[in-house]
Amino acid sequence: METKFTYLEPSLEKQLKGHKNAITALYFNPNEQQIASSSLDNSVLLWDLRGTMRSYRFQGHDEAVMDVTFSPSGKYMASASRDKTVRLWVPTVTGSTGMFKAHSQTVRSVQFNCDGSKIITASDDKIVKLWSTEKHKFIASYVGHTNWVRCARISSDGSVIASCSDDKTTRLWNPDSGECVHTFKDQKGHSLCLAWHPSGCYVAVGTSHGNVKLYDVRTHSLVQYYSIHNDAVTQIAFHPSGSYILTSSKDGKMKILDLLEGHPIFTLSGHTGAINTVNFSASGETFASAGDDKLVFIWKTNFTELVNDVKENIPQTMSTIPKSASQTSKLTSASRGKSQESLSAVSSKYMIALQKLEFRETCDFKYNLQRSLSY
Repeated sequence: METKFTYLEPSLEKQLKGHKNAITALYFNPNEQQIASSSLDNSVLLWDLRGTMRSYRFQGHDEAVMDVTFSPSGKYMASASRDKTVRLWVPTVTGSTGMFKAHSQTVRSVQFNCDGSKIITASDDKIVKLWSTEKHKFIASYVGHTNWVRCARISSDGSVIASCSDDKTTRLWNPDSGECVHTFKDQKGHSLCLAWHPSGCYVAVGTSHGNVKLYDVRTHSLVQYYSIHNDAVTQIAFHPSGSYILTSSKDGKMKILDLLEGHPIFTLSGHTGAINTVNFSASGETFASAGDDKLVFIWKTNFTELVNDVKENIPQTMSTIPKSASQTSKLTSASRGKSQESLSAVSSKYMIALQKLEFRETCDFKYNLQRSLSY
């Protein structure tokens, strides 16, 4: 028998209950001692992850809250709502610090830039906007999408904004000039969510057809493609190492993808109904999931650690978690051969050569941006 390296399975550590309707988004405080959740119940809940798991409810929005995030320092939270506004909060009992009308329709996403001085928003009004955090002053708009903009995210170095829309495009924008520097087009379905790789070299998008696409923003090429869910991908999160992607879907499953090997390694279930959001903590040691069942699950990552295994077949094991008749959680190791076969079929169908990623310390995107604009 040969010695093999296998992944340790994620384990469910905590279940948090408090929302009165489906949860739409999750975000860890960078200090990893708190996590915020937004919901269709018009509120944001801030959970203390130390000991008591006490939560604070932040109310102020008149309609469903679609997204929530922390500033890089953890000093502020921001939430986006169907009531067309963005609200800023202090993550203590103090609560709200300000509100501004950001768009003419539902605000779908909100994010701080890398130093927390700016806020980027996306809306059903087909526009992406940039604002100053301190005085909520409008800075710029990015116009070009022809349908709802589901998500907009700025790269870690602030050099490029990516947005995805129901118009079946994902666009890259120059934050300074407001110009769209590239458009990725979807042949089937449309992208519902996106995330930047920590290096800033790649952007991943999740589609309404259950697929995950990974684009290289330097070459504008599709470098990896995963057809992994039976329904829409609702959220994508990169592990801080950049080597793994975590996805959630309306099919009630989560997937963990090993980007260096180019295949899924775990399928996770446990929620009842659609899973709407997933996110890693800053260290990557934990991640969280939530969805239509109004519950927040806190997981221990584990899979970044490899262990020796001399067995030919790895037995399936159940995580040690609280169980009930309506909810269990099981982890299924993906079959390497099967996943490679399915990926090969996808590659053949779309004439795409799946590539193992070559991570670099810097992408020099500004250089590539200037070069592309010169042509």
